[in-house]
Amino acid sequence: MKIERNTLMRAAAPALVTGLLVPVFATPAGAQEPPGSTAVRFSGSVQLSARWGVPNAVTVRVENGNLIITDSAGVAPGPGCSRPNPNDSTLVNCGPLPVTRLNVALRDQGDSIFVDAPVNTSVDAGTGDDTVRTGSGNDSVNVRDGNPRDTVDCGEAPGDFDRAIGDPGDGIVATCEQRATF
Repeated sequence: MKIERNTLMRAAAPALVTGLLVPVFATPAGAQEPPGSTAVRFSGSVQLSARWGVPNAVTVRVENGNLIITDSAGVAPGPGCSRPNPNDSTLVNCGPLPVTRLNVALRDQGDSIFVDAPVNTSVDAGTGDDTVRTGSGNDSVNVRDGNPRDTVDCGEAPGDFDRAIGDPGDGIVATCEQRATF
């Protein structure tokens, strides 16, 4: 009986392993690339994390009182955000205002972000030739990456105090009340 069991185990083990590996390596014909970004909302804070290796073109706006985020490379809704149109993988709704903080990590590549919302925004542009424009709110932008080809515009909103840090040669405009390059 022991011999039969070992023989059965030796025959079944490769089939079991093969069965487990096939779903990991197989890609369905209709499979899509992972989204360019992921948006998560926790209480009054929204976090947008871009995917590495993809140029992201992000916009943030208010529509019908909700914070709407789009990314031309695609955006996945994480907890607290939803996809209002299941056929549009470039747009998520992160719920009603007020949003007290928007934190954005753009990662690598030549990314862009345009914020047209009354939200205090922090942007870490990562590497690449990036374009950042924030809206009303007290904003903080970091484009320092050793590449002097980034552009930052902090928007003109009365009462805001915006900070930007970059490399010598980056285009940081006067709408950022505090500018530093080194």
